[in-house]
Amino acid sequence: MQCTSLRPGWAPVELWICVLTLLLAGASNAAIATFDELALPPESHWNGADGSGGFTSGEVHFENHYNADWDSWDGFAYSNRTDPNLADWQAQYNAIPGCGQSGSANYGIVFVGWETLPTLTLTTPQVLSGLYVTNNNYTYYDMLHGSAFSKKFGGPTGDDQDWLKLTIIGLDAAGQATGTVDFYLADLRFADNAKDYILRSWAFVNLTSLGEVKTLQFNLDSSDKGPFGLNTPTYACIDTIVPQPPIATFDDLALPPESCWNGVDGTGGFTSGNVHFENRYNAEWEFWDGFAYSSRTDPNLAGLQAQYNAIPGCGQGGSANYGVVFVGWETLPTLTVATPQVLSGLYVTNNNYTYYDMLHGSAFSKKFGGPTGNDQDWLKLIITGLDAAGQATGRVDFYLADFRFAENTQDYILNSWAFVNLTSLGEVKSLQFNLDSSDKGAFGPNTPTYLCIDTIVPCQPFQGE
Repeated sequence: MQCTSLRPGWAPVELWICVLTLLLAGASNAAIATFDELALPPESHWNGADGSGGFTSGEVHFENHYNADWDSWDGFAYSNRTDPNLADWQAQYNAIPGCGQSGSANYGIVFVGWETLPTLTLTTPQVLSGLYVTNNNYTYYDMLHGSAFSKKFGGPTGDDQDWLKLTIIGLDAAGQATGTVDFYLADLRFADNAKDYILRSWAFVNLTSLGEVKTLQFNLDSSDKGPFGLNTPTYACIDTIVPQPPIATFDDLALPPESCWNGVDGTGGFTSGNVHFENRYNAEWEFWDGFAYSSRTDPNLAGLQAQYNAIPGCGQGGSANYGVVFVGWETLPTLTVATPQVLSGLYVTNNNYTYYDMLHGSAFSKKFGGPTGNDQDWLKLIITGLDAAGQATGRVDFYLADFRFAENTQDYILNSWAFVNLTSLGEVKSLQFNLDSSDKGAFGPNTPTYLCIDTIVPCQPFQGE
């Protein structure tokens, strides 16, 4: 389907952008939601009037709140309307490009009402590359021309510093905020008015900085406010939600079932995807440190024999393979990415050997929490980023076990895969891993210095397929 009925006066660049989206139609193949499987008669919409409270597209559920008394709605709707010239309230179901992203028929509508923020929920928590957004006709023309309720953006001279900002909030599976991403649907704050814009094509919003999310919430803010909030209509359009492919998963490494690789072949390391993992093996002592990988599944095995087991009994997402990290005596375990880049993060969990030593104690290490459970014990993972010159870019700390809470019921030893957000490290070429523990002796931590990792996710924007 083509983008039809282009508004008179559209510049060639806007026309080219619309055509270009057709060439990127492959993006929808990777998407977890596109709205295109939702049945609609031509030139129509769904706004929740059936009272169902929402809808699902692909792997995403979209909330909707419909009030039959007032024939009003907020949250999410979806539409296939194509008229880019329709304005005012009757145009609340129209996207200004006149089509969905990549020229598709259907797209989503977001309306920020009075009580709750529009919320979508993923079937499976994951890192998202992002989604596409554009302006809704109602909002677009109110900003372009003004109305009885809202001002013309830029004012009479075009010099007013007006803007419309979309804020997307990420929430994890526990409902805790992972971060926010701001995107300007209109921005007239430039010193050079020629750079001012009101978005009228589909644009990609990168969400990798949010890390692993279960839920996204949407909000709008504007320079044009009144006593009751925004004067600018609080609508936007969305389409094509895209997951972020990892750069390393360990699943491309061949392993027999219930086995491991620890560097005994003397190769000094291994590569998964676009990441190289260092390994040091001492044949004389049958000793290794750095990185290994495993497919072992027994979550009950304890002691040194369990050094190749991840406590969940599988890789992240139920995969077969995962990485094992052992912090030895001489050098820190180091991985290197093929191309320096910003990483969204990676998944970590406890190694069986470490987990059971913390849970029960051993001849060498203490039971975390002590006999009463009140000891302030902890095991901390420290990830340091290094740039291409080998200079540190920053560090991220993550607690694999934490007994420092005033309320002992909040104490934990991690027994599932957890996402560690690494965007604060900036562009990195390498990552170094270290472990620190409250249980120390003359030679360092008494707690076994092992952990498991999986699924390293980059932060570069999605480029289509």
